[in-house]
Amino acid sequence: MWPVRNTLKAVVALLAVLALCAPLMLWSTETPTSLVDRAAATVTVPPTVVVPTSGSALDSTTTTTAVEPEEPQPSTTTTTEPLRITVAAVGDVLTHMPIVNSARNAKDGTYDFRPVFAPVAPYLKGADYAVANLETRLAGADKGYSGYPRFNSPEQLGYSLRAVGFDLIATANNHSLDMGYEGIVTTLDNLDRAALDHVGTYRSSAEQAQPFVANIEGINVGFVNYTATLNGLVAPKDKQYAVNRLDVEAVVQEAARCRLWGAEVVIALLHFGNEYEREPSTAQREISQELLARGVDVIIGSHPHVVQPIEHVLQYSERKVTDKYVVYSLGNFVSAQRWRYSDSGLVAYVHMERRGLRTYVTGVSYMPVYVQRSTITGRTTYRVVPVLPGVTPESDLPLSSADEARMTAVWEELRPLLYNPDEGIAPLDRADLAR
Repeated sequence: MWPVRNTLKAVVALLAVLALCAPLMLWSTETPTSLVDRAAATVTVPPTVVVPTSGSALDSTTTTTAVEPEEPQPSTTTTTEPLRITVAAVGDVLTHMPIVNSARNAKDGTYDFRPVFAPVAPYLKGADYAVANLETRLAGADKGYSGYPRFNSPEQLGYSLRAVGFDLIATANNHSLDMGYEGIVTTLDNLDRAALDHVGTYRSSAEQAQPFVANIEGINVGFVNYTATLNGLVAPKDKQYAVNRLDVEAVVQEAARCRLWGAEVVIALLHFGNEYEREPSTAQREISQELLARGVDVIIGSHPHVVQPIEHVLQYSERKVTDKYVVYSLGNFVSAQRWRYSDSGLVAYVHMERRGLRTYVTGVSYMPVYVQRSTITGRTTYRVVPVLPGVTPESDLPLSSADEARMTAVWEELRPLLYNPDEGIAPLDRADLAR
């Protein structure tokens, strides 16, 4: 029995071995993939979004719902464009009697100065804010209209200035007291009626003490206005506030008040320098350097009746560099002066931009203007026309050959005096106003 039992056990063992080895005997003859190869393999499955509908993500009872994915959205980077503004400034509005008479309507005795400024109006309205130096008074007809040496012009001049694009009038200059203190008050009243802002002369000490800060398209700009001379005239002793007299400490203090009222840039409108001199005086340079070092960002000058240079000044303080500019004189904007250099002037464009929390002055561009005098209509008329190469002024009066020759000469006279693009000083690019 023993041999038979052992034989049965051997058969059973053999069958067990065959059962275990059968899968191996049937395995593919191809080379097997290694574990490393399997780990590196990419498995593509239909994209689904698994959204838990109840319970925790670790809860074994959580059910899931497969949904179609949304169309992928392109990734974008959000950037904030700098906020940019342009302030235009012109020189002396010097309305001699020939200009006043040319604006008079003989039928009803009213005055309209808008045609005088119409050719240049688009270049004022294209700026975000425009400033003029009013070198006459609007003291009323009862004081009589007059030119040099004591100026008084019709109040309609204010309405015309507003209509052609001006926003702010600087009233502190050597003719501020031509019609006395009462003339200052009436002038300011008339500017208010014309919806024009004004700085430089005042009706009360409280009015003088309040700084002027204009919000221009979101950027706060402070303006101060001072004159170095009053042609020997003096304000009443109890009304010394009537006119801002040029004093460095006074300008610095007012600039500081403008900052307290939120001004990001301070522009000083200064009536200073020597008449008919094309280069700034030593006093102009010294005053400008000190004011730029003590809180003023831009100085715009008037009084010489001719154009003087524009300078770029770098200020270094508190580990930062600040670009500042001084326009020593804009010359005449409108006048009856016909001699060389005084029959023309400048519109200066101060460009500013806010980047982040700081506002910068980025440059000053310029456009010459020429005062056209014409008798083609049978009476003497005046037009302020822009001077830009390749641009024909849009005027109701044709330009004579003498006008065209003089405008060419004006451009050639001013280019070497002003052109400095490396310092941010260059002719106006009209695209800067197309907004």
